[in-house]
Amino acid sequence: DGLRQYLNDEAVNINNYEENAGVLLASKSLDAESKIAIGTIRRYGAGADVIISFGGVKGEISEDIDLDDINFSAVGKGIKRTMNSLDEVIAICRSNGF
Repeated sequence: DGLRQYLNDEAVNINNYEENAGVLLASKSLDAESKIAIGTIRRYGAGADVIISFGGVKGEISEDIDLDDINFSAVGKGIKRTMNSLDEVIAICRSNGF
């Protein structure tokens, strides 16, 4: 239940990733190639991977699913994919001087 609460807490930045990424992509500090590499949910890139993977994790542990039916292996893999994609976005930002 703690993970469910955490993943649904709007104060947790990852829950606002799409909005925050939009601000980042509007920044003049990122070059055009980096903006394309990060992408959005509408245009594939590392940022889309973050959104999709994190959404999958949230779906796996939604309130509608009994705790006994949660596939924790899939949750772990989803968290790892989310973190790897987020690391890629961070690396792109750092390469632009952030």
